[in-house]
Amino acid sequence: MTEEKETDVATKTNGENTKNDSCVDENEVDNAIIRQVEYYFSDVNLPRDKFLREQVKLDDGWIPIEVLTTFNRLAKLSKDVNVIAKALNNSTSGLLEVSEDNKKVRRSPEMPIPEMNEERRKELMSRTIYAKGFPKHSVLDDLLKFFKQYEEVENVLMRRYLDSHTKARHFKGSVFATFKTKEQAEKFVNSKPVKYNDTELLIHWQEEYVKLKQEEFAAKKAKKEQKKEKDAEAKADKEELKLPTGTVLHFSEGDDKMTREDVKEALGALGADIAFIDFKVGDSEGWVRLTKENAAKEVSEKITDGKIKINEKSVVFRVLQDEEEKAYLKKTVEEMVKRRKNQHNHHKQNKGKHFKGKQGQGRKRKQEQSDDGPPSKTKVSS
Repeated sequence: MTEEKETDVATKTNGENTKNDSCVDENEVDNAIIRQVEYYFSDVNLPRDKFLREQVKLDDGWIPIEVLTTFNRLAKLSKDVNVIAKALNNSTSGLLEVSEDNKKVRRSPEMPIPEMNEERRKELMSRTIYAKGFPKHSVLDDLLKFFKQYEEVENVLMRRYLDSHTKARHFKGSVFATFKTKEQAEKFVNSKPVKYNDTELLIHWQEEYVKLKQEEFAAKKAKKEQKKEKDAEAKADKEELKLPTGTVLHFSEGDDKMTREDVKEALGALGADIAFIDFKVGDSEGWVRLTKENAAKEVSEKITDGKIKINEKSVVFRVLQDEEEKAYLKKTVEEMVKRRKNQHNHHKQNKGKHFKGKQGQGRKRKQEQSDDGPPSKTKVSS
C-alpha cells in the first residue's frame, strides 16, 4: 500500500488506535499493534480496502507481515516483523491467525468477510454519527482519544475537501464516527451537549445528516434552475428587442369585411414575406410587419400609387418611418415580452396537468398564438 493510501486508511481508522512511537511500555506497544492490525482486517476496513482485498486473494488469505510494515500507522509502532508477530500471537479476539513461521498473518477463515450490501450499509449507518466543530488542524489521534472517553468506535472518518489550487486535501472539521453498537451510538448522541475543548459539537445521525444534505442539494438545484429560467427569459427579452427595422407597412380605407387573409393574399402576390398582420375585421386601419430588414420600402415600390385593390376597395399602404416606426416597434416588443411571460407563468402553473374538453381547446388556441405578435392578434398562417 502506498503512503498516500495508508494516510487515507488511517483517516478511516478505529477508535482504539491511539498509540504511537511514544509508547514506552512494551505491553502498550503490543496492544497498539494488535488493535492496528485487527483494524486492517476488520469488518469496517477490509471490505472496502482494495489493496488488502487483492492481497488476501494471493495466498489463501495470508499477507506477509513485511507488507503491513509499509503502512504508515503500523510502521510508527514497529517495523520489526518479529515484534509484530509476537504481539499478534497474543491477540484474543479470534480475528487473526499468524503463520507457523511468524512471517504472515490473515483473517481467520472462521470469520468470513461480511458482504457490503444494502442491508449491511443500512446497519452501519444506524450506528454512525456525524459530528462537526473540530479544529481544522486536528490530527486523527486527537479525535480518537476524544471519542474513546465516550464509547469504543470502530471507525472515524475525517471528512476532507480538495483544494482546487494546491490539490491538497484538508480536514473540514467534521467526522463520521461508527460505534460498535447502535446502543453506544445512541448513548453518545443523547449525551448532548458534547464539547470538544470549549466548542460545542453539532451532532446528527449520519442518516439524518445525509437527508439534510440531500434537501440542501435539491434546494440549490431548484434555485439554479430558477436562475437558469430567469436568464433564459432575460436573453429572450433581449433578443426580442432586436426586431428588424424598415419592416412596417400601415394600411387603411379597407371595407368592413376585409380580413387578415385578404391582406396577406394581396401582399403575398407582390412577394412580401410577412411576419404579422396587426388587424381584425372591422378595424379602420392595420399594420403589416415584414420579416426582412428594409423590406417595407421594397414592397411599397411595387404598390402602384400606394394602393392595392382588396374586395373592390382601394386600400392605402404606406411605410412607417423614423419615430413613427420606432414607437410602433417599441409597443410591439413590450406586448411580445408581456405575452411570453404570461405564457411562461401559465405553463408553470399547469405543468404536469392534463387538460380536457374546452379547457384543452383553450390551451391549444393559446399555444397557436405566437410570441412574436401583439397579445390581441393572431399570427398569420403561412
